[in-house]
Amino acid sequence: MRPSTIVNFEWLSLLAVLLGVATTVLTWDSLIASVRSKVLGTGLESAVAILAIIYVALLVLLILLTSRRASNVAKWLLVLIIVVELVVSAPRIPAMLGAGTLGWVETAQMLIQLAAVVMLFLPASRAWFKSGGAPVG
Repeated sequence: MRPSTIVNFEWLSLLAVLLGVATTVLTWDSLIASVRSKVLGTGLESAVAILAIIYVALLVLLILLTSRRASNVAKWLLVLIIVVELVVSAPRIPAMLGAGTLGWVETAQMLIQLAAVVMLFLPASRAWFKSGGAPVG
């Protein structure tokens, strides 16, 4: 049986992904406008949508491999992705909080991701990973 820290990691991580998808959908028009201003060409909407779907699928795959298969490789790839996201996004927190509800949701998403990553390094989780996902008693 998985320890509660791993179960909590999974739920928090999936919640953070869901919040990320929601904010992407809600800000889709401004995202596309930003991409258009940086890249010449048409048909960007489908390319951006495909990249977003691939990114979400990758995150979900890494979360499930980490939480269901005790994959250390998936864990460290996920940690790396989230740390990079946090480092890039942290300087924008004051502006995000000043942007209203959507900014607060994005900030909450970052905090949820951080809490999920912390769950991976608590003693019960470390023992579970060390056992290869076997029940730790």
